[in-house]
Amino acid sequence: MFSTNIKNERQLFPEEMNILYDSKCNVCKLEMDMLARRDARLHGSKRMIKLTDIESDKFDPNDPANGGVSYAKGMSAINAVHRDGRVIEGPQVFLKAYELVGLGWLFKFTEWPVFKPAVDIGYKLFAKYRTNITRGSSLDELISAYEQKKQIEQAGCTSSSCAIK
Repeated sequence: MFSTNIKNERQLFPEEMNILYDSKCNVCKLEMDMLARRDARLHGSKRMIKLTDIESDKFDPNDPANGGVSYAKGMSAINAVHRDGRVIEGPQVFLKAYELVGLGWLFKFTEWPVFKPAVDIGYKLFAKYRTNITRGSSLDELISAYEQKKQIEQAGCTSSSCAIK
């Protein structure tokens, strides 16, 4: 009898991880562009990182590749989906992404017990005020505008004279 070592694991996409990011945040876009360039240089056409722009009109939180991460959740903190569907958030995303492009050593300290609490607090503060700094609008304002836009789209209204009550 033959034994096989084939895993029967569900894969949502060929890359290792799908990072959900805000392309309208210049800091975020700069970092994602750097990761994409490094990924392409190291792995060629067999990329390790998939990037999904949560500001794209094509973003669909219901797509399994997006892990059920809503626009609001994605804007509140960086999220990533492993190809098996597991979702991670915050500093863990950076650690894993940098590991995938051979730079994990840059973020390894974020998991050390002596630094982890400070890193987590620092990231939460950055995430809370990121849009105020990088986009000139609060997180609440952006989420409200997004929800209003989606309501207009669902109503089938394309005219600028449409209004939500």
